[in-house]
Amino acid sequence: MKKIMKTTTGTYHGVMDHSHVDFLGVPFGYGRRFKRAEEFSMAKFGTNEVNKMHYAVHPSVQPMQDAALNQDDKISFGENCLNLDICTPDVEGKFPIVIEFYGGGFLHGGNYSKQMSWLDHESVVHVVPNYRLGLFGWGVIDGGDTNVGLSDQLMAIQWVMDNAQSFGGDVKNITLAGLSAGAKSIASLMASNSMILDRVQKIMLFSGGVQAIRDLETAQKVSEKICQINNIKSSKDLFNLTDDGLQLVQKRAVDQHIATNWFGPVIDNDLISDNWPEKLSQRLERTHFKSIISAGDNELEGYKDMSISRLENDVLIDLFGKNNEILKQELLPDQYSKNDFVQMLGTAMYCLPARRLAGLLAKVPEAEIYCNLATVFDGQHGGVIRYLNTPAAELNIDYRKNQQYLLNLLLEFVISGKPYEEEIKYEWPLFDDDRLVMELDSDDLKSISVINYRYSGDLPWQSYKL
Repeated sequence: MKKIMKTTTGTYHGVMDHSHVDFLGVPFGYGRRFKRAEEFSMAKFGTNEVNKMHYAVHPSVQPMQDAALNQDDKISFGENCLNLDICTPDVEGKFPIVIEFYGGGFLHGGNYSKQMSWLDHESVVHVVPNYRLGLFGWGVIDGGDTNVGLSDQLMAIQWVMDNAQSFGGDVKNITLAGLSAGAKSIASLMASNSMILDRVQKIMLFSGGVQAIRDLETAQKVSEKICQINNIKSSKDLFNLTDDGLQLVQKRAVDQHIATNWFGPVIDNDLISDNWPEKLSQRLERTHFKSIISAGDNELEGYKDMSISRLENDVLIDLFGKNNEILKQELLPDQYSKNDFVQMLGTAMYCLPARRLAGLLAKVPEAEIYCNLATVFDGQHGGVIRYLNTPAAELNIDYRKNQQYLLNLLLEFVISGKPYEEEIKYEWPLFDDDRLVMELDSDDLKSISVINYRYSGDLPWQSYKL
């Protein structure tokens, strides 16, 4: 099988893996501190470099994050980390493309550790780009650009579209898939002003949606808070630190907090407008993209080991800022237990945003939205992805059967846009006025109505607000 591809950013030699070809660390852009991504061009290095064969057989530079401070020689971290990994069945084929954006609270992650490894070695092209994290990608800094991480993701999507034919991908069949911050990124991209997304046919969101979009004032206050904790006069001074120094500044500020909501896409009225819900609906009307939106039924179940005092006084504020009282009043009874409180946190963070996003999209005539309520692995955050990645031998019999059925449904969605499982004759129901979703549990795949999960339309879309 051919293991070479010639792209707009160079010629690369891959490596065989399970009858597929992997290309690792292929550059798609340049990253300058606090500036939006710039196109990568081999031409800058001269004619010889353009035609030179590059071996894309090892992971490349990963985004700056706390792990970079551990001085692990096995993984290289840095600011110029805009590269992607590709797993393709055949560079001369024409397969559906899935672009995965990893999760990690906009603070952790990278393509050195795929979260959706179940997509590898299927009849699809699996692409995992890096994007910048934390302050490097999502901070609003005096003298810097907004939505830097979002610009990384947009450039990666553009690269895939420009080079699909070189690695066996079908540019007319692209799915964006993400877990947690990856899902939040994708939802924000679809709500953005970028026309690139009009060429995306399908999205799959696991435990994440548009709740990460925040106002500019909140994003600025996060940067100011980090500077104050570190006795830094102005966020502009962050330009002068080394990459490790900047990471240490961030770590010092977030270490004692659940900071998963401190970073994310920003309403800058450039990439993302104040009227982003309208922009999202207009894109759906224009392109008819199809959606899978998944959430667990107790996403933050792991928080039950914390004391109720910490949950009420610290975690609630870390997750929702000044929105905490609004969400408590809407989602908690007057008398509640710690389990009730943990359930409320998961609902406010994930289930509620998933249902509201699905409801917004379902208002568009003939929209095709498929929702999933997961109870596997106690309905915890990312449980569906963990379920799909677990070797079948480690699952009980019922879990093994449903794992394959779910995988078949998702792959059929990627290939055709219609999630249907032939063996059990199961058709994933559309989310419409009846609020039908697929429930994934240990016994069966079944369709249920979540019509009782309607929430007040007055709740804020933005989860975290300062």
